[in-house]
Amino acid sequence: MHHHQLTRVSPTELRVDHPYSFPAQLFATPEVTLERRAVDKLLRLLDLQGTLEQLSTGGLSARIERVALTPDFHKGAGIPVGTVMQGQGFVLPQAIGNDVGCGMSLHTTGLSREALEPQLEVLESRFRHSFFQGGRDLPLTGLQREALLREGVTGLLSTQPASPQGLWRQVQLHELEQAQARTESGTLPVQQLHGLSDWIGEPERLSWDGQSGSLGGGNHFLELQYVHRVLDAPTAHAWGLREGQVTVMVHSGSLGIGHLAGRTALELARGTYPAGLAHPANGFFPLLTGEQTAPALRRMQDALNTAANFAAVNRLFLALMARSVLRGKVGDFKFPLLYDAAHNFIWQEGNHWLHRKGATPARGYEQMQDTPFAYTREPVLVPGSMGASSFVLAGQGHPQALYSASHGAGRKHARGEAMHANKDEFEQFLKDFRVVTPLDWKRTRADVREQKLAELKQEAPFAYKGIGPVIQTLEQAGMARPVAELRPLLTVKG
Repeated sequence: MHHHQLTRVSPTELRVDHPYSFPAQLFATPEVTLERRAVDKLLRLLDLQGTLEQLSTGGLSARIERVALTPDFHKGAGIPVGTVMQGQGFVLPQAIGNDVGCGMSLHTTGLSREALEPQLEVLESRFRHSFFQGGRDLPLTGLQREALLREGVTGLLSTQPASPQGLWRQVQLHELEQAQARTESGTLPVQQLHGLSDWIGEPERLSWDGQSGSLGGGNHFLELQYVHRVLDAPTAHAWGLREGQVTVMVHSGSLGIGHLAGRTALELARGTYPAGLAHPANGFFPLLTGEQTAPALRRMQDALNTAANFAAVNRLFLALMARSVLRGKVGDFKFPLLYDAAHNFIWQEGNHWLHRKGATPARGYEQMQDTPFAYTREPVLVPGSMGASSFVLAGQGHPQALYSASHGAGRKHARGEAMHANKDEFEQFLKDFRVVTPLDWKRTRADVREQKLAELKQEAPFAYKGIGPVIQTLEQAGMARPVAELRPLLTVKG
């Protein structure tokens, strides 16, 4: 598709033409479908530079330095999904919206596809019970909840109960230590917690809450997969991936806690906007960083970090729930976390702020030096659409791509358009593919079933771009290198 604002400059790159001086690049081969509406939305975002120029007075200076767009670039709420923006002297909370800290994790297992396939029928109903019918046994004390909000996985480690209850009976300290080392942004410092005391509850009392262990809606999922093929043997070996092995992938965010954080961050940005100045035409309110705004910025970071900490811990909870279901059927097995990374967050590097909206970190050797991935580069998880292959890649640390990669295949059809797809094709897809939802298809009233089918259809494979061209772009552009292809066995959707 030709868009008058895009100029192809190489087989994998298009330049976004706009009136400002910073570079904006879209990484996509000609096979990747592009949405005109997403480009229009992007251009409105880039007008933020005009707002920053107006606000940069009296010693404050703020500017956009570079924008990179991943091949799954598509229209989203607020700014397009797949947008990475690096700026100096400002933070834009609207760039990440309300699902703060949303991301992906992958656990490897000691199980084989052959051992698991005959059990899938039974596992389906057990997953439904565990995830949707009151089976998630995740009691926490107020102390634990407060610690996980303040320090994420680290907080969870430091507050392990002496006599564990529920799911905690299966969790070992060394597993939490490993998760801590392999969690990219879920161990962040929080100075002050705001407005979450109801959720935290009493310090010593064990209680169950509605957020912990909840998947959330939209395109969030937990998937049992197997390694279909290894594409980079040395890296796969280093990461404990081998053909035929079962893996567990989680894609989920920060639920209600993130909504609160997103709202708080936007209010803080609006609150620092000069009263005499006309509101920005595009509706984006940056918070400029400087002495006057330091208290607001600190509060904003606390809110965002709280949500990212919760999101990472909750992905761990979801994975542990899945392990518990599997253990009930096949006995004990190893379940190390390979990696957990957020793809909806704002990273601070000195006075530079990196905003990623639906784009995952993909750093190379140099940036991964003091981590468990110093010799392999950063693991990059790119899920396919429901029922399609997912990929594990190794980041290549591409500076023009702002060390980022896609976080999925990317929508091709808006949720409304996906509804008109071929009904028979979709029914067949659901028969071939195991998708566990709160409803048991075999026992559900027809009208309720139609409603749920309509929701699932919005997330069905034909609503998304093919993952092939997306992976090809990442590889050819030097953003990330494929390590393994994973295929689904069973998917749990909220």
